[in-house]
Amino acid sequence: MKICHVINDLSRGGAESHLYSLVKLQIEKGHDVSVLLLGKDLHNFVSLENEFTSLNLNLNRFKGPKKLQGINPISIYKAISYFKKKRFDIIHTHSPRSDLLAYSSNLFLKNKGKRIVTIHGKYGTYLQGNFLIDFLRKIFIKQQSKIWEKANKVIVISESIRDWLEKLNSSIKPTVIPYGVEIQEVSQKNKFANPTLGYLGKLNKNKGIEDLIDVYTKFQEKENSTNFELSLLIGGTGSENYIKSLKNKIKDNSVKFLGYVEDRYSFFESIEIFVFPSYSEGLGLVLLEAMAHGVICITRDVTPMNSIVDNEENGFLFNDNKELLEKIEMVLKLNSTEKNNLVQSAIKKIEKSYSIMQMYLSTEKAYN
Repeated sequence: MKICHVINDLSRGGAESHLYSLVKLQIEKGHDVSVLLLGKDLHNFVSLENEFTSLNLNLNRFKGPKKLQGINPISIYKAISYFKKKRFDIIHTHSPRSDLLAYSSNLFLKNKGKRIVTIHGKYGTYLQGNFLIDFLRKIFIKQQSKIWEKANKVIVISESIRDWLEKLNSSIKPTVIPYGVEIQEVSQKNKFANPTLGYLGKLNKNKGIEDLIDVYTKFQEKENSTNFELSLLIGGTGSENYIKSLKNKIKDNSVKFLGYVEDRYSFFESIEIFVFPSYSEGLGLVLLEAMAHGVICITRDVTPMNSIVDNEENGFLFNDNKELLEKIEMVLKLNSTEKNNLVQSAIKKIEKSYSIMQMYLSTEKAYN
C-alpha cells in the first residue's frame, strides 16, 4: 500500500512522536510510506527529522513560510502535482493545515487516494491568553470541521476529542485510536531515598506548570518537608519570557530547567514521581510514556487524563493545588509494596489499551 502522511513539521510533540511510531511499523510491515512536510521545523534541536530519515521512506518538505502552506494556490498546485505523480492509495493528514491542503488538492485529482484525517487535539480550545486569537481560532475550526466531514475516515486519539468533535459537527462519526507506547524495563534501583518530581512537555500556560511550582514551593516550606530532600526537574521548551516568569517564582536551587530532553528514557529513570498538571490535552502521550517507564504519575482530574489514570489504582488524580500537594505527600508515604502495585497496575493499563501494535492494527483497519 502506498501511503502519504502530511503534517506541518517534525518539531517534537505528541502528534509527531505518534507519527514516527506509526510510520516505523508501517514500513516494517511492507508499506511504501512517504511523509510530506509543510515548511521548516520550529527549532532544529527539537526536530525528529533525523529519526524519520533513518527509516526507509520518502521525506519531502515544501519550501516557504509554513503558515502559508496549505492555504495558498502555489502550495495547492505543488501538492496536486506531487499527489498526481505518486498516485497514493492513502493520504493521511495530521493537522488542520495539512487537512485543508489534501482536501483542496483532491478536488483536482482524477485518481484520488483515500483521505484519512487524524485529529490530535481539541483545536481552538487551548489557553492562548488572547481573546481575539482564541475567538478567531474557534471560528476557523468550526469551518474546518466541514472539511473533515468529507474525509473517508476521521480518527481521533481519545474519547474526549470524539465528544468535542461530535458537538462541533454532528455529521462526523470518528473512530477512536489512541496513541501507543512501548513498555520499558522498570529499574529496580532504590527510589525515594531522595525523591525527585518531574515534568516533561511544552512550557506554556495550558500545561499548568505554574501550579506545579507553587505546590512544590509550599511543600518545601512545610515543617515536615525536612523528611525528604525533594527536588524538581522540568524538561521542555517554551518562550523565553514565560520560562523567565517561571524561574522568578522559584526560591531555591532544587528546581532545574533542563530545556529540550532528547533522552527521555534517562529522564524517566531519574525521577520517582511524574506530575502532569495540564488543563487540556488531546491524549497526553508523555503521561503514557511515564506510566510505561514505571514512574508513579499524578495528573489533573480532567479528560482524557482521568480515563488513563484510575485514581489510587495506577496513579493519582487531583483537582486543585491543595489536592496536588496532598497527593504528592501521599505518594511519598507509600511503602515499597504499595509503590510496586501502582507501577504494575499502570503497566497493565498500557499493555491493555495503549500498545503500539494495537494502534497500528487499528489504523490499518481504518484504511480498509
